[in-house]
Amino acid sequence: MNRRLNPIFLVFLVGVWLLLECGCASMHRKNANLSELDRIESDLRADPKQEVDSSQIREESAQFEAEEETFSTMTPEKFGKRVKIFFLTLVNLEPDQAAAVLAFGQGVELFDRGEFEKAADKLWYAYFRWPDSPLQEDAIFLRAESFFFANHYAKAEREYERLLKKYDSTRYLDRVSPRLFAIGQYWDKMDQANRYGALSPNFTDKTRPFVGTYGECLKAYKAIFMHDPNGLWAEHALMAAGNACYLRGQYVEASQYYDDLIRNYPQTKHLLQACELNLSAKLLMYQGPEYDGKPLEDADKLAERLLHQFDTQLGPRKQAIVATRNKIVDAKAERDLGFAKFYETKRLYGAARYYYMLVMNDYPQSVASEYARERYDVIKDYRAEPVDYFAWLKKIFPEK
Repeated sequence: MNRRLNPIFLVFLVGVWLLLECGCASMHRKNANLSELDRIESDLRADPKQEVDSSQIREESAQFEAEEETFSTMTPEKFGKRVKIFFLTLVNLEPDQAAAVLAFGQGVELFDRGEFEKAADKLWYAYFRWPDSPLQEDAIFLRAESFFFANHYAKAEREYERLLKKYDSTRYLDRVSPRLFAIGQYWDKMDQANRYGALSPNFTDKTRPFVGTYGECLKAYKAIFMHDPNGLWAEHALMAAGNACYLRGQYVEASQYYDDLIRNYPQTKHLLQACELNLSAKLLMYQGPEYDGKPLEDADKLAERLLHQFDTQLGPRKQAIVATRNKIVDAKAERDLGFAKFYETKRLYGAARYYYMLVMNDYPQSVASEYARERYDVIKDYRAEPVDYFAWLKKIFPEK
């Protein structure tokens, strides 16, 4: 008895065959004519305005081979990539080296003529048609530059970040960092002057992002010191981010940026200013003896460091820092005195005497020391803990 094939199963087999055939065919196209790459390379050398060093494009492109795709090496990522290529093939947008090289050359020509927006469109097509190739890094960078010179700073910032994420050690790192810093500075100053709302949309100014000018400003700064921590601009970006937060009253965030700068870049020229502003930020973070005392401890260390390390550079500000440190000492004494008062009200006189003694020994010149001495003399002979009038219950109902 003959068994007929299920039509659905037959369609599935045909679909899998087409997927594999189209995918393999698209991944093994012949290399484009290298004369086109030679022409692009000569154009790039002719005018340094493009800032794209493509001297190695031809050599790298000649050696670039598509990754071998077989069932033995198949992974979920590779299968997803093959499915994507299959659907791109249906609309004639599959990876194509020749089309990418041609679009790149056209983008470079448009960039040279100052038609930056048209150049950006061509360069997007170039790196989209030949992904994960030697040309893609150059195309992304030049597209970002096109948006930058067209004053589309939000689009430029996105392309610069795309480049940093895909090519973490890109050879354009020394050019991307100052661009991002300039964009961050521009947005920072614009937001300081106009105080844009975090969710206020922007429909008219192409130099600003659609929403969140201040947030995008910090994002640009962060991209610099996260992707280029050893570069020349990382310390400037950290300082600028800290100052941006400080000016807007975000003292916790500002202090974090200043801490990172002081800890990771001890030789920076911003060190003195960062220490002074960080001292101010930590004092503004402190909310009183009832709250966390770490900002007060950190502020005391910063004040001591300023007085010892920058004694000759402080000038007239030295007296102000000395007065500030004296206030910090008084605040720390008041904090310990608060603990002593708390335990005294609970009739835990042993703990209270400990904190009163701590205030007298550690802060002998403070006003709190006099009060601590008076209270200590009053409770020095009191029981350390109050009498437990229900001890008999524990004998009847012992704890397990």
